[in-house]
Amino acid sequence: MFSQAQAAYLLALEKYLFDQGGRIENFTYAPSLPIDDRFRLGSDEGYFFLFRVWQSAKNHLKLTLHLQDRDSTVGLLRVDFNGRHKNPEEVNEFVPQSCRPFAGQWLETSHIHYYVQGYKPLVWAVPLDKDPFPIKDFRDLSQFISIFQAFGQRINLVSTIRVQLQPPLP
Repeated sequence: MFSQAQAAYLLALEKYLFDQGGRIENFTYAPSLPIDDRFRLGSDEGYFFLFRVWQSAKNHLKLTLHLQDRDSTVGLLRVDFNGRHKNPEEVNEFVPQSCRPFAGQWLETSHIHYYVQGYKPLVWAVPLDKDPFPIKDFRDLSQFISIFQAFGQRINLVSTIRVQLQPPLP
């Protein structure tokens, strides 16, 4: 596990898309539906991350964007659209003020998970309508590109990833 400061440092690092050949500055991403894709990210400081985008096969409006440290597999940030989550009952000294009002509560709306020292990774979440994350809900696939870009900005993704949505099959 990380300290709160270590997790904040990792989240703040500039991240680039990587493949076997090294760093990728520009990439075109054409997801297939339902979406279930993973991207390998890295930093100039030698840290590597996994960025996963997942869409429920049953409920296409349930979407998750997740960033974790690749080596420890510890989650650093996750956004869940149209899911539900229960926050822990107990609040320790590292729980951010933004999370405290939601202690012990079920979140029945789209929400964002944060790493909090002293807990299992990403067990604390805040409703998106109470968080600065710019996209508050996911109502149709046309929003996917904006959501993907907003998450990329939030995790400091420097590589340019152009998203090309495939037209739905008739």
